[in-house]
Amino acid sequence: MQADDKCIPQQKQRAVSTPDRSQRSVPDGWPFRKANKDSVDAEKAIKVDIDQSAEEYNMTHKSRGVALILNHVHFDNMATRKGSVKDALDLKTSLDKLEFDVRVYTDPAVKTISTVLQSTAAEDHTDADCLIVVAMSHGESGLLHSTDSLYPVDMLWTPFTGDRCSSLAGKPKLFFIQACRGARLDKGVKIIHETDSKGPTYSIPTYADIMVAYATYDGFYSWRNPDSGSWFIQALCEELELHGRSRDLLSLMTFVNRRVAIEYQSYVPENERFHGKKQIPSIVSMLTRLVYFPYKRTSALNDIDGGSKEKETEIHEKVT
Repeated sequence: MQADDKCIPQQKQRAVSTPDRSQRSVPDGWPFRKANKDSVDAEKAIKVDIDQSAEEYNMTHKSRGVALILNHVHFDNMATRKGSVKDALDLKTSLDKLEFDVRVYTDPAVKTISTVLQSTAAEDHTDADCLIVVAMSHGESGLLHSTDSLYPVDMLWTPFTGDRCSSLAGKPKLFFIQACRGARLDKGVKIIHETDSKGPTYSIPTYADIMVAYATYDGFYSWRNPDSGSWFIQALCEELELHGRSRDLLSLMTFVNRRVAIEYQSYVPENERFHGKKQIPSIVSMLTRLVYFPYKRTSALNDIDGGSKEKETEIHEKVT
């Protein structure tokens, strides 16, 4: 097993508490009033095709949406990420089956990444259910490596926030990050089961409807096998294949966490520091509804007719 990169530990900041200015109870912020349908200027509001009280996102648009895969394999001054090509191919296959418009970019430079993200955000996503962006690379806490330099991880989702990409407002925007987030190693803890011991106008936050799934907890290594791929991406593909249609996304991601946590362990007997280590993904959700990936009508009809042709996927090899 290989760790994704040599990561640099980040210094933590100490939290500082501020005393209350008076002894009476005060709000933790500015005074507010509860939002209602009359509290938003209708002329400035972005129209969304989902009711305010809906518990699930509207996944009945004409298309599922764009899925960008940024696969960093080769670097000028860092080790090649062996196994990442398999990750990209397997993930492409899984997302194709869920009717995504998959676009794979291999070894993009930072300038290309910025261009791809900005141009995708500028597209009209009115008829799309959602958006997916996957980045696979070496990394540090809050940073990812491209072929030529570092870039901040929030560069991936900033172009798609509700105030910047109105056609994706109110729709799920899903980000998956396969990379190290630090230099710490998780040695794990041995456990045993006890019994075996023996539509309306309303306002939403700018960063609402975003989910970011990291391969590992902040400050820790993530792991990748040079032959079979990374633990996180392979577990994600397995869950999408088995339950991509039936489970809501956050439930599915819980089982991705379970697979990585229980089924994987590093095997490097010649290096005690890296041997027998564990990993746990970290899911940050600002989603406001459940995400499902039901069959599209055309997909269901094709299945009835004996299977649909595999959709061609745009692959951009070694772009710069």
